[in-house]
Amino acid sequence: MKDEARKTDEEARAILRDMRWRAGTLFRALDSDGDGVLSPEEIAAAPQVLRGLDGDGDGCLREEDFGGPTLIPGLVRRSGIVRLLDEDGDLVIGPEDIAEASKRILLLDRDGDGCVKAGDDMPLPGSDVENRMPMGTPAQTLAYQQKMFARAPGMTGPLPPSGRAGVQQGYMLVHEVNDRSDVQKTHRTFLMDDHGRIVHLWQAKHRLPEATVAYLLSDGNLLRTTCKPGWLVMDGQFPIGANGTVSILAKDGAVLWEWTHFEIGAEALHHDVEMLPNGNILAISWMTLAAEKARGLGWAQQGMIKHIVLDKIYEIKPDIDSGGAEIVWEWAAHDHFVQNVDPDAPNYGDPAAHPEKIDLNWPRLDSIQFNAGQLFHVNSVSYNAEEDVILLSSAVFGEIWVIDHSTTKEEAKGSASGRYRRGGDLIWRWGNPQVHGQGGPDDQVLFWQHDAHFISGEEPHTGDVLIFNNGMRRNADGRPEHDQICMGLITGAYSDLVELQLPRDANGMIVASESPEIAWSFNTDGSSNIYSPFMSGARRMPNGNTLLVQGYDKRIVEIAPDGDIVMDFHVGGPGRMFRIYKFAPDFPGIVALGL
Repeated sequence: MKDEARKTDEEARAILRDMRWRAGTLFRALDSDGDGVLSPEEIAAAPQVLRGLDGDGDGCLREEDFGGPTLIPGLVRRSGIVRLLDEDGDLVIGPEDIAEASKRILLLDRDGDGCVKAGDDMPLPGSDVENRMPMGTPAQTLAYQQKMFARAPGMTGPLPPSGRAGVQQGYMLVHEVNDRSDVQKTHRTFLMDDHGRIVHLWQAKHRLPEATVAYLLSDGNLLRTTCKPGWLVMDGQFPIGANGTVSILAKDGAVLWEWTHFEIGAEALHHDVEMLPNGNILAISWMTLAAEKARGLGWAQQGMIKHIVLDKIYEIKPDIDSGGAEIVWEWAAHDHFVQNVDPDAPNYGDPAAHPEKIDLNWPRLDSIQFNAGQLFHVNSVSYNAEEDVILLSSAVFGEIWVIDHSTTKEEAKGSASGRYRRGGDLIWRWGNPQVHGQGGPDDQVLFWQHDAHFISGEEPHTGDVLIFNNGMRRNADGRPEHDQICMGLITGAYSDLVELQLPRDANGMIVASESPEIAWSFNTDGSSNIYSPFMSGARRMPNGNTLLVQGYDKRIVEIAPDGDIVMDFHVGGPGRMFRIYKFAPDFPGIVALGL
């Protein structure tokens, strides 16, 4: 058995090595002296060299000209050079792309010396960048990649025919996003009818990296996040999910308003946004903090980490006429730390005695997947207008947090103001009590969860909050498995949906010290074969059904209140999905579009 496993690993290693070699085709062609570095002269000569690779003389380079095809389709796009030249992801590098090759390739020069190294084009074998997602044995790695990149060319059924009993009728908003390395690239946000037909389309000019979002607004416009050109400059500078730009698009795709918040080494918008009733927008932003400054806050230095990445929440007031924006409110995690490492640093204390604070030293960064120095990985923001509170989801902590929005900018930095008299401290938290000194690993309930949000009062529900609990690093028995490899795709992990009724007192205030009631759940035993290790989401619909999407393979499932699956299909084609929504035909945004 061991000999057979060893042979399988050797075969897989050879296949992976071959695909990596093929992906480096353009770099090797441009590296005329073979020293592993593209000099300024070699970069300047790139257009001429690339034209020489045009096998059929049509002025274009196709996949077979730059290393393909490979066992896993499109994997030649692991090369940064290929991704920069093949901007639309169709595996064709046209004459204009070739003409601009020198300028685009220089975007890979991250240290400013005018040269591009092999590791800039593609992570070197065994590098920290390559190993950010543990894959296990070579055979497991190959199996993982084949499963991740397998894509049907079109819709795969069963699709719901119009009028089918038990299915919510209406239109699904499908927002496709690129996979992590842009091997699978897409540009589409569209509305799909009950027959799987695209009835309205918003194309994206800019990149749609993992964890960008799109929301259909009641006036038929679209709120969407994207990433501007030159995104490779940002790649590796921030954790996965950075986008930097939020836009409001008209029905015809015209940009009505756009705001970019992105600065290398400082901040970048990431993951989620939410439109508030007053027209303002809540947005999550990463904030980098040098290790020296972090140590001054009581952070215990870990390894050779040069900086940590924290989260902030901005409330942005768009000015549609001028195209500008004003930050009218903000909340920063670093204002609400507790640490028990340095008595001379701020916020020294026992985390178990301060559940309203965030333990700065809880995360062990060497054990976090998709790391890049992040402490929280806040991946969703949701607003409850009736109570003026905000719900956040921290995947690293395995918790959801509620904070008070009824504060000023200054009050949100403290611990004594607002409706709850806690300032910006946590009003309530749930999912993993060990992170604040209560309980142990077996008490963890949430595992890398996404799309935690307040359910709209208009949708049928018995709880307040709905969560897609991914289950990464949880085994088939529901217990934590923190050394899990391959992100659970082949280890028996499973995802479940949880609807919570938050604990409240007689005045309707959320009670910090109490646990929620689980009002509804789905797949808590893993029996329904639902799993996505990352991204993904679920939403309640007008008829009471719940719609979910497995982010990694674009599988959409609709579930009746009794747990019966009434629809189950995949969206074919490239990319992944972060969220899924379905709107009834009488939703104002659908009516405004004239569908």
